[in-house]
Amino acid sequence: MRVTEVELGVVALLIGYVAFYTHPPPRFLQDFLSSPVGTVAALCGILVVTVYNSLIVGVFLAIAFVMSVNTVTEYMDPKEQASTPPAQPTSAGVAQPEMVGALKSLLANAGKSTFKGDNRLPTVAQKKGSPPVTSTPSVTPPKSSNPKSLEHFASF
Repeated sequence: MRVTEVELGVVALLIGYVAFYTHPPPRFLQDFLSSPVGTVAALCGILVVTVYNSLIVGVFLAIAFVMSVNTVTEYMDPKEQASTPPAQPTSAGVAQPEMVGALKSLLANAGKSTFKGDNRLPTVAQKKGSPPVTSTPSVTPPKSSNPKSLEHFASF
């Protein structure tokens, strides 16, 4: 199925319409699609284009129709609108915490440094005339013993 240049042009225009004009759609389209007659006419037009002319144009027309129709409405009763939200639960009957003020004491020292002295790491350097610093002896790996038999691995 080959797509003609006319179909590509119509699809490009429909993509531009969906991208730039569906939030909110133009007022005349809203008025036309808000009536049942306009909705039926638009759906019949999409059906005719899809069946008799071009499937791809019909699909993009259906996408544009769905993006243009604003039929989502919510209805609330006036008594539901005026009702107050439920009260927050209270902590009646719950025992007091055992450590009162522990978080406050931790946060009181949050911005202060607890270390008051020198913060440099100790340096180990050999001074002139002193014996060299002794280090731990290096670990020598144990000598391996020769196996009594050699294993030959073969791929089966």
